[in-house]
Amino acid sequence: MSSRLTAMDIENQEFGRKLRGYDPQEVNLFLKSVAENVERITLENGEMLEELGRLRDQMEQLRAHEKTLQETLVSAQRMTEEMKDRAGRAGELVVQEARHRADRMHAEAQSTLMRLEADIGRARLDRETFERQLRSVIEQHLTLLDMRRDARAKLDNLRVLPNRVGSEAG
Repeated sequence: MSSRLTAMDIENQEFGRKLRGYDPQEVNLFLKSVAENVERITLENGEMLEELGRLRDQMEQLRAHEKTLQETLVSAQRMTEEMKDRAGRAGELVVQEARHRADRMHAEAQSTLMRLEADIGRARLDRETFERQLRSVIEQHLTLLDMRRDARAKLDNLRVLPNRVGSEAG
């Protein structure tokens, strides 16, 4: 006899007869009842095995889906990190470029300031030179005016003198 009993095995089971043994009709009814229960349990077991198979398939699909989601998440995280890195590098480049531009502008401003200071220095020298020359011209003119005034005064005195000289002589 096999280790697994089927409903058919139970139903077809026959026992030897002895005097004063069990009532064959009761035994047969009991065996039939047991056979029906075993068949019902066997059917339920088959249904449960099918359900277990479906659940295992579904679980495998869910595991595959979970694996895909995990891979997608890891990929998204990696892409996010790469984007952050790229953005950080781009930001650093912008800052460096801005610093270089600021340095150039500062250098140009310094150069312009130096040129302006040199121009202002030359303009001051030119003004001072002009003022000295103007003062010199004015002083020359004043000297000429003084000389002319003195010359006119001498002339005025000379004209008066000949009238005196002539009156004394005569």
